[in-house]
Amino acid sequence: MAKIEFFALGGLDERGKDCYALTVNGDIYIINSGIITPPSVSLGVKKIIPDFIWINQNKPAIKGIFIGTPSYDRFGSLEFFYQFIPNIPVYTSSIGAVVLNTYFQKRAPRHGQNPLKLNIRIMESLKTERIGACQITPFKVSNSMPRSLGFIFGTLEGSIIYIDDFILSSNKNYSFDDEITEINKITNHKNLMLIIGVGLSGRSKGFTNPNHRIASYFESIILDAPGRVLAACYDYDVYKVLGLVQAAMSKNRPINIYSNTFIELFKFLNDKGYFLARKAITIGDESLDTADNAVVIITGTPQRLFPKLDKIVSDDDPKLHLKETDTFIFAENTIPGYESSEADVFDGVARADVQHIYKLPKNILPVSASNEDHKYLVETLQPKYIIPVSGLYMDFVEYQKAILQTGYSKQNILILENGQCISLNNGILEPRTKFVNLEQQYIGTQGVLDVGASSMFERDQMKDNGVVLVSLLYSKEDKIIKRFNYDSVGVTNITEENKPIINIIVEECNKQISSLLSTAITQNALDMKEIKISIRKIVDKQFEKKFNKKPLVLTTIIFNKNHNQPQP
Repeated sequence: MAKIEFFALGGLDERGKDCYALTVNGDIYIINSGIITPPSVSLGVKKIIPDFIWINQNKPAIKGIFIGTPSYDRFGSLEFFYQFIPNIPVYTSSIGAVVLNTYFQKRAPRHGQNPLKLNIRIMESLKTERIGACQITPFKVSNSMPRSLGFIFGTLEGSIIYIDDFILSSNKNYSFDDEITEINKITNHKNLMLIIGVGLSGRSKGFTNPNHRIASYFESIILDAPGRVLAACYDYDVYKVLGLVQAAMSKNRPINIYSNTFIELFKFLNDKGYFLARKAITIGDESLDTADNAVVIITGTPQRLFPKLDKIVSDDDPKLHLKETDTFIFAENTIPGYESSEADVFDGVARADVQHIYKLPKNILPVSASNEDHKYLVETLQPKYIIPVSGLYMDFVEYQKAILQTGYSKQNILILENGQCISLNNGILEPRTKFVNLEQQYIGTQGVLDVGASSMFERDQMKDNGVVLVSLLYSKEDKIIKRFNYDSVGVTNITEENKPIINIIVEECNKQISSLLSTAITQNALDMKEIKISIRKIVDKQFEKKFNKKPLVLTTIIFNKNHNQPQP
């Protein structure tokens, strides 16, 4: 008999920040420790991570973190997770170990920190391990990262299968093969639940294969390129990077991977025989401007790749400078939120008089599951329950529509939201769900910012409407404001025309604030928190009346010390 619970700390109704908690008979398994990086540093927020308060409250029961597809958006918050549970085991593949260690070792010196020491446990596909209450078996899936893993959590009531993303591929490339057909052999067809990333649900109706293949596209561009080929890729899209390398090799062009972190993974793949590039002609960064026929592959996470490309197109990069004879390829599909950054790069490349510019066409799909891939997987596994994850609500609805075509009942396809916890007793779904209270955690340059919607509202208010700094010197004895200063930033331009209006606002505010403080002192009800809230409302209302803006109001009150009453 098994008691099973599942909920998401992140990854539902959002793209990124994947983090899921699976509980089996009291033992907790965390799948992914993701992150969202805003396209631009807005409101002082550099990153958004899951709320790890629940993790901290339940850490004695947590058996480990499982990362099957080692992309930044799925492991980027590990350093914050480790602040709550140092040395927690991280289960991943051998390639995952290289990616994680390289990322945190390279990142630490840039931020003046010591490298994060991860307790990595490498799992081999189809080899079962007993971890807590579950027998856990990893299996290979084919997606953009080579040798990615899915996980089977074996319980007495049946198996729970987790997959980040996949495609059904006839490609026999050793780095990107899969073991989907092995799942039923391991589970004996007793598949209780499938937790699956929605991939391209609704955006691609057929199978992804062969529409993801890129070799002939890259080869045709490289063949006709009069000079260097500069290709930009996201570093988690290893499939495309290796496709570019293969295309360059086929045309006998020298190769440079312009990345501080990806080069370590490339060397590992080559050394272990996952990708044979021993015949490749490679050049160092110092030769980038002199090797006129090189293929230069520029990689990085989205939030790092675009600033890197901006430096190149602005001629601020120390090693790589654009030439008119270059060919530029943006070898990725557009990511929501990065449209503007992408457009700026193309504009910069064009301004540098580069004559040959390419954007990956829409008919070449990401290595991600389309509708027919999902339908085939469900018909093969026949899980009792299905939970789509890693996407927006509309993606889940599209996934549900596709799976309903296989004859599944809508009640068995569970569309959840972050914090919504489902429970199964003896393999039966309980009718009521409970909610785990979660708050976003925002990371700024100084670390974790204050949590909650109110603080973010204030930041947004300050960005859109400006801020007014109110400083007052008030005499309790005379019950008057003796000195005052109102500094407005970002509210309105301080012109000769506006100065009289601002003087009227200040005069009216002082009149109301003086009355407010006098009444509070007379009634012995000087609650500073309530006083500042009232002052905020007074100032806010006056600026809204005159300038149609509701600024953030920050107040400082100093009381004259010529009175015997204690200072608040």
